[in-house]
Amino acid sequence: MLRQISLQDSVVYGPVKSRRLGSSLGINPLPLGYKLCSSNCVYCQYGWTPAAPPGLGRAGEHGAEPIKRAPELLAAIGESFEEFVRLGTAVDCVTLAGNGEPTLHPDLEELVIGLKALRDRCFPHAKVGILSDGTQAHRPKVFRALALLDARYMKLDGGDEETWRLIDKPLGEADWLRLLATLKRLPGIVLQSMFVQGSYDNTREDHVSRWIEVVSDIKPLSVQVYTIDRAPADADIVKVPLARLEQIAASLTSRTGILAEVYD
Repeated sequence: MLRQISLQDSVVYGPVKSRRLGSSLGINPLPLGYKLCSSNCVYCQYGWTPAAPPGLGRAGEHGAEPIKRAPELLAAIGESFEEFVRLGTAVDCVTLAGNGEPTLHPDLEELVIGLKALRDRCFPHAKVGILSDGTQAHRPKVFRALALLDARYMKLDGGDEETWRLIDKPLGEADWLRLLATLKRLPGIVLQSMFVQGSYDNTREDHVSRWIEVVSDIKPLSVQVYTIDRAPADADIVKVPLARLEQIAASLTSRTGILAEVYD
């Protein structure tokens, strides 16, 4: 039985044995114990996004702490990294993710620069990456921060605006065409595409065909095709069979030449 996971209660967590990233140290730049996100994905392992997120600098609103600024975060991250080094912990990737959408952090560029410096000192062979829904990537400061990273794992769960809005439920002034244009401009991205069935279904042939067309236009380094591994926000979402995931990945590669990796 799939189980939903709790929100992160620390800035550094893991290492997580990730299906896609190996031994990954997670970095949560967002408020502890509170989901702050620009999407409300039906499959989210953290549950639904609160209707009224707290202000970025205000303490106590909706029970959340204020967001920590880059200097405070980097000090905490440095202490944690040194402890992991002392313990001899293997780290393949340092991944900005956490309790929602990490690109919402107001000091993302400063945070990325400092995080890479800490990586160089503590885990020189590890990549510094991010998991992102891409909705903030058009903002100049966010775009610059993303371009500085070693790895950019960007979400794309549909090949048309209707499917994207049904499954990812983007919040605020998210724009589908702007998202696609920004993903095309970002250097060296890996797309992560979540496929689901049940109350929502993006695995039908017409959906997959449109998704392949969009992926072909974006031209990512590769695509990670996967399905739910934890209990989703919408309890009626179900896991896609491995055979169907493999069909989707094979169709993408045969039609575009783009590498597709399947994670069940």
